[in-house]
Amino acid sequence: MIIAWGCADGGSPGDAGGRLDGFVADGGADAFAGDSGPPDEECIGATEGTPCDADGDGCTMDLCRRERCVLGGAAACDDGLGCTTDTCRSTGPMTFTCSSMVAAGSCAIGGVCVADGMTNPADECQSCDASRPQEWTTNTGTCDDGDACTVGDSCASGTCTGTPMLDRYEANDSRASAHDLGGVSDRDTFGEESFNDAAIYPEGDEDWYRYFDDDDIGGSIYPQVYLQNIPSGSNYDLCVTVSCADGLDSLTCEMGTKVGADTCCSRNGGNADERVRIDHSCDTFTDDSATIFVHVTKVSGPASCGTQYEIIWGDG
Repeated sequence: MIIAWGCADGGSPGDAGGRLDGFVADGGADAFAGDSGPPDEECIGATEGTPCDADGDGCTMDLCRRERCVLGGAAACDDGLGCTTDTCRSTGPMTFTCSSMVAAGSCAIGGVCVADGMTNPADECQSCDASRPQEWTTNTGTCDDGDACTVGDSCASGTCTGTPMLDRYEANDSRASAHDLGGVSDRDTFGEESFNDAAIYPEGDEDWYRYFDDDDIGGSIYPQVYLQNIPSGSNYDLCVTVSCADGLDSLTCEMGTKVGADTCCSRNGGNADERVRIDHSCDTFTDDSATIFVHVTKVSGPASCGTQYEIIWGDG
């Protein structure tokens, strides 16, 4: 495979891209002392060392010496790389072009020789493919995206990506997919049910949970949820919704602010605890048992699998 390496191509004597750059003079004025040959027309009156044409070959650096055009050295086509074979091709009596052939099993990228299969030090999703030796080739190997919250990192379309490490309650990003926490009774003691291993991750995540609050005879039903241990530097909101089987008759937010007919929300600033306590009645009047939906959202702050929060849920 022939690769152009930016040597002069075309041009004429005196052009920056022609014969003058890279000339290697062969011999000097003393080498031709006593030479009685006739002068060459193109060198008559010319300054010593002026480029000329002695043989019609642009790959020889012919020069005027004492008004004679003499053969010079070879054109400077060496690219300085040990993994290439450099060649000069004459394009006219005084013009040439350089080309280089990359050795099998190698790449020549950015002026550096690279072995086939070697990874780009600046991008682990690129490597040398000797069948395409002039540029880095994207690969599909394993990599490290630098995110401790992802697993199975691999290269795809030149980018290192991994699969997010989700908490055990996922997927619970909508009310329809709310994670079932189980059930409590209005005779239970609030605070007995809790968990502290959920996280808002990845970015854009939101968490939904549900539990059934059973209105036992002789008890007073007050669904209650606390959101606490919110990560420092983050702000989370908590909303709690009551869903009665036969419809909701009334709802009062004893903690939190009413949002719509069936929901109370706590929206304190920063990472302050959020608390919601609800007093409600279902349309049946005799049984206020209900499914309680818990919704946690991130208002601000980073999303990380390592920043977990705590939920205390139940009735009290």
